[in-house]
Amino acid sequence: MKYLDLLLATDWLSRYYPKYYSNELMLLADDILKWFQGELPEDSSTLKYLKSLYDSPTDALRAIWKEIQLLMGPYWGN
Repeated sequence: MKYLDLLLATDWLSRYYPKYYSNELMLLADDILKWFQGELPEDSSTLKYLKSLYDSPTDALRAIWKEIQLLMGPYWGN
């Protein structure tokens, strides 16, 4: 997975996927990207939740990338 591919995929989904911002997967992806970039404060409930689900930001990115690929499957070649 390339970080740029993930950003492009989330950008594409935000433009063309119905109800992008109400989709829990996309909200989770936004939070994971913030965690990966170190933008979440240490006492954040979001950070605690993400740490309870994933061992590291890298593991979280890999998991969310697989889900996004499934969501984009038919459109990825376009």
